[in-house]
Amino acid sequence: MAENKKLILSLGSNFNHEKNISKAILLLKNMFGNDNIVFSKKLWTNPIDINSDKFLNCILFINTSFNLEKIERNIKELEDICGRTEAEKEENIVKIDIDILQYGEKRMHNKDWSRKYIRELMKECPF
Repeated sequence: MAENKKLILSLGSNFNHEKNISKAILLLKNMFGNDNIVFSKKLWTNPIDINSDKFLNCILFINTSFNLEKIERNIKELEDICGRTEAEKEENIVKIDIDILQYGEKRMHNKDWSRKYIRELMKECPF
């Protein structure tokens, strides 16, 4: 069996905020199982680098045996299921955006780590 790795994901939505974040949370719970999954509180933020409505954000924390490639594939599928399209992205409509912040010891999306809302939500990290 594969070794468990620490996984931290950020979730954000600027359209039908509550509905889309709730749907993504449900799909992520189905994907990983409910056993050791933790979600931070939800936090409203102003958009960064796009002209749009506010975003609703939260962070997922979990230890998983899934490899990085599987997680990336599953996240892309989950975003598609939630209705994310390139056409809407070009119009600054983000139904759901899920980014991998950390997998094991590997930090990703380095610029996100300095954002105030990420630093605040990371205070809830259980590991």
